[in-house]
Amino acid sequence: MTRRIVAGFLGVLVGLLLLVVVPLGVKISSQQRQDFRANAQSAARAMANTEEERLGDAGDVTAPSPLALSAGDSVVVLDPDGRTLSTAGGRIPRSVLRAVRGRAQVTVPDAVVVTATIGGATHPDGTVVLVRGAEPLDHRIHALWLALAVAAAVTLGLGAVIAVGLARWIGRPLRGLAAAATQMGRGDVGVRTDATMGPPEVRTVAAAFNEMSQRVGALLDSQRTMTADVSHQLRTPLAALRLRLELLAEDSPTNVQSELADALREIGRLNRLLDGLLAVARAEEHVAEPTELDVSGVVAERIETWQPLAAERDIELTSAAEPAVALVTPGHLEQVLDNLIANAMDALAAGGHVTVSVRQHEKDVVLTVADDGPGMASHRRAAAFARFDSDRSGGNAGLGLAIVARLVAADRGSVVLEEAPGGGLAALVRLASVSR
Repeated sequence: MTRRIVAGFLGVLVGLLLLVVVPLGVKISSQQRQDFRANAQSAARAMANTEEERLGDAGDVTAPSPLALSAGDSVVVLDPDGRTLSTAGGRIPRSVLRAVRGRAQVTVPDAVVVTATIGGATHPDGTVVLVRGAEPLDHRIHALWLALAVAAAVTLGLGAVIAVGLARWIGRPLRGLAAAATQMGRGDVGVRTDATMGPPEVRTVAAAFNEMSQRVGALLDSQRTMTADVSHQLRTPLAALRLRLELLAEDSPTNVQSELADALREIGRLNRLLDGLLAVARAEEHVAEPTELDVSGVVAERIETWQPLAAERDIELTSAAEPAVALVTPGHLEQVLDNLIANAMDALAAGGHVTVSVRQHEKDVVLTVADDGPGMASHRRAAAFARFDSDRSGGNAGLGLAIVARLVAADRGSVVLEEAPGGGLAALVRLASVSR
């Protein structure tokens, strides 16, 4: 934007200078030529008057002519018949004299030729021919154009300084506003921009952005607080209800115990749902900027953590991780792996397999969690990351994949579900790579 403002400002300024300086230079140059010719004509008339007095008083045309010449002048005095009476200064070309005698238009390169009649116009005593070199005129015209060029250059320089200052005055608050909007898009709803810089219109937009950011932050804080409060508040009655049902099941007939077991499973689902709500609330809070993280090291750590539960369920949990470093917010990758591994294991029966792999792909690190379970239909995979989406078995999957999508998006990555080779489901997470 700065370049466009400067280019536009200088373009208008150049146009104005061309419209003003060039006609001005042409007009002044023409006026100087006219003045130069007029001065030469005046000098010729003065010489003609001097010659008239000399010829009229002395009557001796052979006497030297006392003509006062300027530098670069050449003068010849002709009698009425066109014969040369006297000369002064440099030599005048014969072609000029022939043209004067024939009363033709006279032009000489780099010189001005003027004539003046000696005596009366009806019975002249002769003619004074003055040839004045135009070198002084050329010097003055060159100096004029040089001065105009320097003035134009200085004007353009000042215009460039003013244009740059104007562009920065307009552009700096806009760049700050763009940076604040980008930062807000990444989750920092507490960001504010300077609303005291730039034109009034820009300050108005910045003030409106700050007000919007404040309101959005207040709404999100209220939403997260309400989610966390509701989740915490529901835990106590659910725990009490679970305890009473467990006690009741101990002394109930077999058919009643079966119903109570179903009720206890539903309470377990409610507890998991509350855990998911709390995780989402934490995931949507403002977090630190992504940093370099050893992805393969985190994978090895989480595999080791999940191995006991996998062994208890008779599920084989393995990894195939290449060394890779990605930009990830601290704590995000662990939650992503935990949710993806838990989702995969919940879909498997005893004897199933879950494989976590890491590989480098161009500028991305690709993390894959694949299982050999029942898989998922293509139309279901597209909506699997929506909150409260149902799982592959038809139950409620809670918020696990929604949390994964939110965390990966916060690190400017992506996650998709694909059909695993040989059947099952594979979750592919792409994160920005760090070259080593």
